[in-house]
Amino acid sequence: QSWSWLRDRLGPTGVDLRLAHAKYVKAISYAKVKTDRVDARMLAQLLRTGLVPEAHMIGAEHRETRDLLRSRLQLVTRAVRCRHAVGSLLEKYNVPTPEELPELARMQAALQEEQRTLIRTHVRRVEAVLKTRLLPTADVQRLVWIPGIGKLSGYALVLEIDTISRFPTVRHFHSYCRLVPGADNSAGKVRHKRSRDGNRYLKQVFHTAAIRAAQYHPAIRQEYRRLSRRKGKIVARALIAKE
Repeated sequence: QSWSWLRDRLGPTGVDLRLAHAKYVKAISYAKVKTDRVDARMLAQLLRTGLVPEAHMIGAEHRETRDLLRSRLQLVTRAVRCRHAVGSLLEKYNVPTPEELPELARMQAALQEEQRTLIRTHVRRVEAVLKTRLLPTADVQRLVWIPGIGKLSGYALVLEIDTISRFPTVRHFHSYCRLVPGADNSAGKVRHKRSRDGNRYLKQVFHTAAIRAAQYHPAIRQEYRRLSRRKGKIVARALIAKE
């Protein structure tokens, strides 16, 4: 993310800035000797020939809000870890409640609960700011009408996608959202593989939306059950998320 301040400084001056995709550049320009001079020369050659694989630079109007939404997810993850830590203590001492733990273990559980309470307060503060900034926007208002999409999911879609026009086709969008498997075809054989390429936040949003839609919308639940019988639950959920 260190490119953002450079873009803010140089963008208004008219400098043509390109954000290279680090992983794909490395695949194209692997070299045994790696120095700043070698890297600069290789990047210049790739740029001259039009071979720099570019990554998307989110607009300045969405960047800070998106980072705040991602920080909310980190806070939620920490709160869940605190809850699991208390559960691990209960399991370790085979007791049903924290009050029945030994003195020092009880202190650990209390600290975890205090930390979890504080984190949940921070999460609510973040959500309040996001609500005032995003909920009234037209894009979010349209998205929340889609089965399985709630307010926070709508926020994530608007901020992580940034602009849908940057995807040439719907297949490119599916791939970016990690809703389709990777390919490892060889010798006429078709193989699928898991890939971490793409946006993990969008993948999480769509899979969560698929679960919620299958729970609360009869038509989608019926389709999910039909797919589950034919392809299994994991593939069925992925197909619903893709739809």
